[in-house]
Amino acid sequence: MDKEKRIWIALFLALSLMLILSGCSGLPTTAKLTISIDPNPVPCSSEDGIWRYAMTISESNGVGVTLTSIRFDSYDQEEQLYYTQFLYEEDIIDWFGSNYIPAFSILQNSSIGSSSSRKYAIITIEGIDDSSNPVEATRRVDYLPK
Repeated sequence: MDKEKRIWIALFLALSLMLILSGCSGLPTTAKLTISIDPNPVPCSSEDGIWRYAMTISESNGVGVTLTSIRFDSYDQEEQLYYTQFLYEEDIIDWFGSNYIPAFSILQNSSIGSSSSRKYAIITIEGIDDSSNPVEATRRVDYLPK
């Protein structure tokens, strides 16, 4: 009876260990992008009439990402879409110095400026991660009136 009890305990421990370790199956397979805007809302500079802010794009899930596009959908005071701007890979490299974000890293542009009056913009960033998954992040940036 003692031998049977030990076998059951050993089987129970082995099964428990397998269940616990099955949740630790390795690194994440999809990147996670986040967009930060500083400041937000963005004030208009009294010196030159331009709204200036910094944009930081970060990856926080341990998978690198190649950015393929950034879209700015700008809305007027009546909250109607009035302008869309696209940045593609070459433009992203011009703005950020690279279009690739390594795992757990950031890209930053601290001198983004807009000269047109708008209420807000929706920024959408798209890319392909190192696991070949499409990834996307969206952020709203608000502009204070002059």
